[in-house]
Amino acid sequence: MPSFYVIPLAFILGFALSRVATCTVAATGRWVDEGKMDWLFGLLVVASWAAIILFLLVEWTGRAHLPLDIALNGQLFFGAVLMGLGAMVNRGCFIGTVGYIGTGKFSYILSFVGLGFALWLARGDVLNLFGPVEFLPRTTIAQSPVKQATLGLFALVALISLWLALVRRNHTYLALIAIGVCASIIYGTRPEWAYTALLNSFLQGQGLSVSKTIEFAVIALFIGAIVSSWLKDRFKPEWGGWKFALANLAGGFLMGIGASAVPGGNDVLLMWTIPGLTFYGVVAYLTMIIAIALSMKTGPWLMTMIGK
Repeated sequence: MPSFYVIPLAFILGFALSRVATCTVAATGRWVDEGKMDWLFGLLVVASWAAIILFLLVEWTGRAHLPLDIALNGQLFFGAVLMGLGAMVNRGCFIGTVGYIGTGKFSYILSFVGLGFALWLARGDVLNLFGPVEFLPRTTIAQSPVKQATLGLFALVALISLWLALVRRNHTYLALIAIGVCASIIYGTRPEWAYTALLNSFLQGQGLSVSKTIEFAVIALFIGAIVSSWLKDRFKPEWGGWKFALANLAGGFLMGIGASAVPGGNDVLLMWTIPGLTFYGVVAYLTMIIAIALSMKTGPWLMTMIGK
């Protein structure tokens, strides 16, 4: 099946990511510092539309790729906490990293370098902290009232966001809807597009994808983010200094270690794992948000204690 379609979809995805606040760190910070949960609701909108599209792909084609659920254990919680702490050190999750690179903050490229280094270490005995992931038997929506209720909640959120976008003319929600739709089509049909999967394929010596479609899609993602920022006069190329670069490298490394314990990174959780109606995806993502919120709350206190 021709897969050229993922390239324009990736461009639209990158374009939309630069138009709205989809970074988990920024959304959590807005909640912690200002008591506003609108950006977190925006993340729910993304997941809701992704869930609806994945459901339709399964119903219409029967060939969509869906995530498997995994057992809840200490490894999952530890990995989710690491992803949250890594996102804090990086000053942005991997979704936010794409947006920051789109504005010209090129030190964030090192976040992916740190991720690749972590995945490489996790493949061998050097940093093999975790055991194999324990997958659970798949249950269909028809077999699970919980999945039916969750899908219904996602549908309600999707309808609310559509009303806000069309009736209230809030263009922010159009971008959020575009992110959910584009991401779910790409992940649902080409899951190897995820950067963790792409980096792992390189580390395993598998080389480039057939027709180089996945690689061109990744390039299109960042071009879309840059074009979007440039059109809004937000593209200001800068490196950011060695401290920022080290933070990006360290943050990407921590998020990579976390992703080796919890399949995928935070973007995969939000745009594929949670929309695929897995319980572990919700638990891991909420754990990551709590870890970010607690570090935001305790960070200033710790600095004060150190100062004393």
